[in-house]
Amino acid sequence: MIAAPLSRYIRYWYTYRTGVAVLIALFLTGAMFWLYTQQLACDSHGQGCVANISVHPEDRFANQYDPGTPQNNVVIVGIDDASVQSLGRYPLPRSLYADALTNLEKAGASVVGFDVGFTDSSGHDEELTRALQTASIPVVLAYGGGDTVVEGGRVVQKGVDQMPIAALRCADAACQHPFPNVILGSTDLVLDRDGVVRRMPLAVEPRCFGQGTCSTKTIDTFGFAAYRPWEQSGVGGAELEVSNGTARFGSAWSTPVDASGSILVNYSGPPGNFESYHHYLSFDTVAAGRFDPEQVKDKIVLIGAYDLTGVNDEQLVPTSFGGNATRAMAGVEIHANVIQMLLNAVPLPPNPSRFLTAEPPGLLLLLILVLGLATAVGVARVKVLWGLLGTVVALVLFTLGMSALSSFENWVPDLFHPWLAIALTYSGVTAYRFLYEDREKRKVTALFGHYLKPEIVSELAKTRGGVDDILRGGERRDITLMFVDIRGFTSMSESMAAGDVTEVVQMYLDHLSGIIFTWDGTVDKYVGDEIMAFWNAPRAQADHALLAVRCAYDCVNRAAELQERLLAKGLPPIRWGIGINTGPAVVGNMGSRSRLQYTALGDTVNTAARFCSHAPAFQVLIGEMTYQMCKDYMATQAHHAFTAQYTQQTVLAVAETGSTDLLVGEEAEQLLARQPQSPN
Repeated sequence: MIAAPLSRYIRYWYTYRTGVAVLIALFLTGAMFWLYTQQLACDSHGQGCVANISVHPEDRFANQYDPGTPQNNVVIVGIDDASVQSLGRYPLPRSLYADALTNLEKAGASVVGFDVGFTDSSGHDEELTRALQTASIPVVLAYGGGDTVVEGGRVVQKGVDQMPIAALRCADAACQHPFPNVILGSTDLVLDRDGVVRRMPLAVEPRCFGQGTCSTKTIDTFGFAAYRPWEQSGVGGAELEVSNGTARFGSAWSTPVDASGSILVNYSGPPGNFESYHHYLSFDTVAAGRFDPEQVKDKIVLIGAYDLTGVNDEQLVPTSFGGNATRAMAGVEIHANVIQMLLNAVPLPPNPSRFLTAEPPGLLLLLILVLGLATAVGVARVKVLWGLLGTVVALVLFTLGMSALSSFENWVPDLFHPWLAIALTYSGVTAYRFLYEDREKRKVTALFGHYLKPEIVSELAKTRGGVDDILRGGERRDITLMFVDIRGFTSMSESMAAGDVTEVVQMYLDHLSGIIFTWDGTVDKYVGDEIMAFWNAPRAQADHALLAVRCAYDCVNRAAELQERLLAKGLPPIRWGIGINTGPAVVGNMGSRSRLQYTALGDTVNTAARFCSHAPAFQVLIGEMTYQMCKDYMATQAHHAFTAQYTQQTVLAVAETGSTDLLVGEEAEQLLARQPQSPN
């Protein structure tokens, strides 16, 4: 049941359906864009986050914009289980790191990065210090933070300061003379709320700056710190500039960044991709010098834990979804992917630049608005199934279009919020539509359920405009009316018990109403023992006169059925006469404010009533127009008209029960001459 206030609001669906649909689309557009901004806020370490709905359906399209094979310029040296087993201990002595650096330098590596924490002194620092001090190639040391937050548009290290010890970086304890080729790089990762690494800050504010123990305001992220000296052939050169949502590295490249100064990482493939394509060496072989120098010559080499048992240095990445859900990616491989992406930043024909670009918020808002409005207007003006088909087609076309943009323009599309906007707009407009149609069906059933057989009521309930289209405030149309009245019932009822009178009338009304419904008639009203019915309203019936005549014949011919039931109950038999007339009448919902009734008014109605009052028992009087519309279907031999005092219409009589002949001419005149005139 729909509440009365709601019924008022959904009353004019078909009049204002486009306007209502547009309002629904506008509301949902605003809601979806707000959810999108909430996702950005939640993913940016919760600043301004109210609704924590972080969904990234674009992860499902990772393979289509992944470069696939890693470039030859990046190699991972993994401290894996095989290395630890071969070397026989863990943690590894720092002399082994010194050996690895020396061997890589001799083999011609361009840059070496240690994704290893050197935060405390050990017994073998001298060898590593000497190797770092004399290194002829840039070496990046990991500087991690215990935690990170977003402040002032950048990622800031918090928690325990994990800066490498000064002995490995500087010639003096105060670090006034740093080693020329040693660089610090932040290994901090930015995780979205679902624990996936999709973004990487290009610069981080170090913990030492916040503590006031150093004057360095920002340091490069680990991958960028290793890439920059390789790109510029040495330490120094252009600095990274981050401002107004854009990161620019000299004249090499620029890319949009988010509110934290982070960029989307374009992974080269799933976890283990570098190892699968042989861009990987085990640490023990490098420390021992048992590797082919060509594998590292002129390349960036990153050293770090790689799926090492007992060391939790792995994170989920977008390519971890789907078939890779059971494996996370080692931190060193994540940084290798960042370098891979930066190396691809400058396009080399025919390969395009592989920077990923998040969909601009303004464009996303426009997309949601256009898709929502198109869905709303389309669904409002077509059938529900066509609307569903159109919505599915729109979803498919939108997905394919955004997929193409992500492939050719390196966009990472926000699919979830437009999908949700389209689906909710369809659901909202369809729900409103069903509320209206359900309300109208109940109104039609309530209005016509007593007048028409259920099949016709169901058909009327499907009218697009509901009751308003059926009634339209009353209209003039040609209809055929039939009145049925029991002969001599008033005097007979005076001698009967009240219960018997009621039962006779009830059985009589049930019997004849069922016949009227059988012939698709509309029962207008019951006035005592009189029945008023008509055809061609509320729905159009081209053969309305013939239906009425056939119904009248059925009422006469099936009288014996009712008589038998009455006699079986010990009730007296009854006889009735019928009058039928065809002509114009006003049909509609009429009455007072407190009580309305669907009925017909006009001279055609009055004449039909008079015919009924003059019709002998089990005979039918019909008007001239009724006869003209049905004469081809009647067994008649003659047609004679006479003028009665109360009407100018021709009057005919249908034969008594058991006969299908039409009484005409003198016989009809004699029948009427024996009847008193109607007082009306």
